[in-house]
Amino acid sequence: MNVKNAMEILVEEALKNYWGQLQLPCKCEICKADVFAITLNNLPPRYVSNEDGYAFVKAQNFDDQSRVNILNQIVKATGIVATRPSHDLKPSPTRE
Repeated sequence: MNVKNAMEILVEEALKNYWGQLQLPCKCEICKADVFAITLNNLPPRYVSNEDGYAFVKAQNFDDQSRVNILNQIVKATGIVATRPSHDLKPSPTRE
């Protein structure tokens, strides 16, 4: 069986579009993954088994309120990661 949480794709697209605008003390891949995971944990999953299902979920989440809900959860997750990063914030060439 091959199923995917379509919300992962929608959140990933939103993060790609707004990552540069988010206020974080560190924007490394660890912090990005943390924001991604926290956001997904606070949104209802939308599982699909094929591209038609994804297209349906994407169409349902295309309205302004759905986009606002996703962005709101990204902002909340950003606040959590900014105040409690999962790694030391010492400068590192791999994190800049």
